Amino acid sequence: MVSIVTKRIKGIEYLYLAESIRKGKRVIQKTLKYIGKKRPVRKEELECMKLSYYGKDWILNDSADQLSYQDHEKMKNASEEYKQYVHSLDPVSRQQEKERFLSIFISNSNAIEGSTLTAKDTFNFLFNDITPKGKTKKELHMATNLLNAWNYLEQNYKKIPTSKDLFNLHFLVNKNIEGEETLGRYKQVQNYVGSVLTSSYLFVPEKMQKLLRWIKTAYKKIDDFEVAFQSHAQFEIIHPFIDGNGRVGRILLNWLLMHQGISPLAISARKRADYISALENSRRGKIEAMCKFCLREYLEMHRFM
Repeated sequence: MVSIVTKRIKGIEYLYLAESIRKGKRVIQKTLKYIGKKRPVRKEELECMKLSYYGKDWILNDSADQLSYQDHEKMKNASEEYKQYVHSLDPVSRQQEKERFLSIFISNSNAIEGSTLTAKDTFNFLFNDITPKGKTKKELHMATNLLNAWNYLEQNYKKIPTSKDLFNLHFLVNKNIEGEETLGRYKQVQNYVGSVLTSSYLFVPEKMQKLLRWIKTAYKKIDDFEVAFQSHAQFEIIHPFIDGNGRVGRILLNWLLMHQGISPLAISARKRADYISALENSRRGKIEAMCKFCLREYLEMHRFM
């Protein structure tokens, strides 16, 4: 049984996560994690610790494709058609197409998190230097920050991302939005998605290292699209940062696609309910839900007549 215990050291009380193990008639207490100085701990926070200790926040137990070979081929063909289309454009039109995509990606990714900037607002603000009226400073920072994070992606996507890259992405995504003390660092306090439990902050570094190792080996075992889709679901379940996990996670998804020469994906804010449902089903072990959702979004976005 896992519980929180108190230890007094030099007159000061400290909290530890511990497991009680029965050996015959004896019960041995094994210390698992140091929590900190004694303080109130919510029941939900302890549940997050249990979730992580028992590995119930880890869904990538099998490196296996969730979609069919035909589905993979459809997405590969869609990616190639889009790349051929972009290549056929003159330099000015190519830049305009890039700005069009980024306006769609940034506005939708931010809208999923509550921003009201439309794709047109975002395009005018980021590329025409026209500030939309009636928008908050946070919404404007969200747009600028996500563009900066995308620029970082473009400079680095040829390599597999590291923890340092994720810290840099988080810093760029949430600059001027959250405090300096938490920017570019994994969470040090517990967070939740509404009433949904996320990985305990005590276990985040090891969970993220496990995810990054999984990505490296998964490229050799499953389809490239599935590496991106499945790891995205796992990233959001861990929820490694205090804030900005959705935006960083969608940047990471595209990093993993582009690393393999695949055209990027902009998840539509109109599909927010379906997106959250896919994440919830993945959290329950049905990771195919996220793969099928991303498949539909990818083919919808890259439709050519």
